[in-house]
Amino acid sequence: MDYRKLALFTDLDGTLFDSNCCVSPETRAALARFQAGGGLFAISTGRAPLNASDLLPGISTNTWSVVLNGAEAYDFSSGCVAFPHVISKISAAPFMSWVLEKYPEINVVLYTEGSLLFLTPMEQADDHFVRTHQPAAFASLEQTMTHPWLKILFYGPRPVLEHLEDIALQWGILEVADRVYTSINYLEFLPKGVHKGRCLHDLRSVEELKDRTIVAVGDWSNDLELLEEADIPAAVENALPEVKAKAKILLPSNNHHAIAHLIDHVFPTL
Repeated sequence: MDYRKLALFTDLDGTLFDSNCCVSPETRAALARFQAGGGLFAISTGRAPLNASDLLPGISTNTWSVVLNGAEAYDFSSGCVAFPHVISKISAAPFMSWVLEKYPEINVVLYTEGSLLFLTPMEQADDHFVRTHQPAAFASLEQTMTHPWLKILFYGPRPVLEHLEDIALQWGILEVADRVYTSINYLEFLPKGVHKGRCLHDLRSVEELKDRTIVAVGDWSNDLELLEEADIPAAVENALPEVKAKAKILLPSNNHHAIAHLIDHVFPTL
């Protein structure tokens, strides 16, 4: 089939990945057919490029991807970055220091250009959380001050995270950063005005994407703006109700080859 007019951007966790963080053979084969037919395939994820690529063995992208929930675009074939945005360290560092002191049960992770840094001391960090966010390193807050801050992730119990939101407002962090929940226990702070949809909007200016119909697929609240920006928004069956409400196309769940269904059964009808 001829897919030369289509560009597909899909979220990873809960969308392209099944519940075991794997991509099914059916979906892998469908993606290969899609790209062989001239389609452009990219991911749209909150993960950093290195973390994402380690989870996609044997799967290639052939256009710019949205990473770090829109803090930058990344070309996996060349390693190039586009449209990067940063958080003001001067404004955010005092708040970060306070959280690290007062909430040792919260895991704090800082995403910089090319690095994922755990600010929570190794002996206090959640083992499973660390294992599922690799490659990474441990660092002190002071050691990060020479790096650009692209994203901050807090991992912990939802009631504590909601309390941190209130405290962040008091510290004035929301004047330089926006926050979004990317799962029940993940609270992220991104540069002001940054989200997946803004990055996708910026990518429309890239020559290879200018004449393409952009299809985006997601499942969680950090995908809302992505779906709003897409020409054809789609959601998986396991998506949040508000995400489904944004979608023109509803797909099977992430555990039932949703992206393969999109390519093999929906695209031929467009």
